[in-house]
Amino acid sequence: MKIFLVILLSFFELQASQVKVAIVGDSITFGSGATPTQANRYSTKLGEFLGDDYLVKTFATGGLCILQKADRPFIKTVHFTKAFDFKPDITVITLGTNDTCQNDKRKNWEHQDDLMTDTISFINKLKEGNPRMIIHLCTPTPMFPNQKGLKPERKVDLTTRAKRLPAIQQAYKRAAATDERVHFHDLTRALSSGNTTDGVHPNNEGHEQLAKHFLDLLSKDTGRCANFPESSRKESSWNGFKLHKIKLPKSGANARLVIPHTATKGQPWIWRARFWGHQPALDLALLDRGYHLAFVDVGNLYGNETAMARGEELYEILTTQFQLGPKPILEGMSRGGLFIFNFAAKHPDKVTAIYGDNPVCNFLSWPGGINGKLSKVDYDRCLKAYGITAAESKTHPQITHPNFARKLQGIPIALVIGTADTVVPPTENAKPLAANLSKIDSPVKIWHKPGLGHHPHGLSPVEPLLRFLLESQK
Repeated sequence: MKIFLVILLSFFELQASQVKVAIVGDSITFGSGATPTQANRYSTKLGEFLGDDYLVKTFATGGLCILQKADRPFIKTVHFTKAFDFKPDITVITLGTNDTCQNDKRKNWEHQDDLMTDTISFINKLKEGNPRMIIHLCTPTPMFPNQKGLKPERKVDLTTRAKRLPAIQQAYKRAAATDERVHFHDLTRALSSGNTTDGVHPNNEGHEQLAKHFLDLLSKDTGRCANFPESSRKESSWNGFKLHKIKLPKSGANARLVIPHTATKGQPWIWRARFWGHQPALDLALLDRGYHLAFVDVGNLYGNETAMARGEELYEILTTQFQLGPKPILEGMSRGGLFIFNFAAKHPDKVTAIYGDNPVCNFLSWPGGINGKLSKVDYDRCLKAYGITAAESKTHPQITHPNFARKLQGIPIALVIGTADTVVPPTENAKPLAANLSKIDSPVKIWHKPGLGHHPHGLSPVEPLLRFLLESQK
């Protein structure tokens, strides 16, 4: 009896100390598409990932909506009552998929004008149970009308409904902006077509992917988005995120900063060296997880001291005036490798990780053309940028030299390499660098893309690369 009481008391003590998380949603949250449903749905997986410090409960069933005039409004169901009575510390709301329905049977979308007000009403009512609740307001997951195997009528239905998702995104974003304890997240990129059973509902892999996505959101506290004074604001949009254009005061160089919808504590950021917007899957995945994205124009400088000065100027502004974190991830595709590795070697204390994608690590190879592809225009510009002659370039220190690797020691480095790259051959660039890093036990991870050349850049799917870089932040 005493043993039983001890176990019982321990159980109640554990429950009292746990962070209570409510996952609120529709059939996707309920687990449709997962086999078996409750064991493999994303909310169950999320609870497993979060561990014993969290108590995760699911409040969901098929067909539920955020709109109060819809045919099945969540707020009028027993699931809302149970979620309210649970008094969660954190609530994740993933509703909206069924609100896009407008047909003979379901006439929900005709009430779309009420999206923002109904969302705010939903949140306010839920918070009456716990005013200090943190709410993560999430868009519906994507729809894939072109997924193989769908019936024609299903394709037509999803094609129509998918066009309505941006309106929900905007309504949720505006609703979240009215309450500092409500954080907006866009799940547009949280799934791919191969991860659903019918163009909407995730399969087991999709549910696990969603669980990892929510783990990224919930396992870190929210931070502060970079704040631009009104006088210097040149705001536009990039892939649905706020984009600010900046002119650096000393160098006059053009720079950009993209703001996440909800920032992660510590204001982490990724710094793209070249080719703004090209193959942005990693940039978008990190923005979705609360990272800022920065860029400064270092074109035709090939990683020289002028490029370093521009980088140092941007770094100083972003880490002081805008209070971004002190150690960004550096990202360099192709010739961007010259900037990221030179900057990291000069400032190893200002870098948390490096991602090089078919990176130039030896300008004798490219643009110089020694065992690589000659680009005479670029090579002449490169020599001018460094103030050296062609003869002097033969003895100029390169990133591939063993001594250079020591300057990068301890920095996690990810390399994505096309094995058939003849423009920037890996054997003259990334591979010697990786070998030198391995010799000094410095962390380096290589993804080979068999048979692929210099293009396309990026890793597909991006998840393994994303995980490596996120782990480097811990």
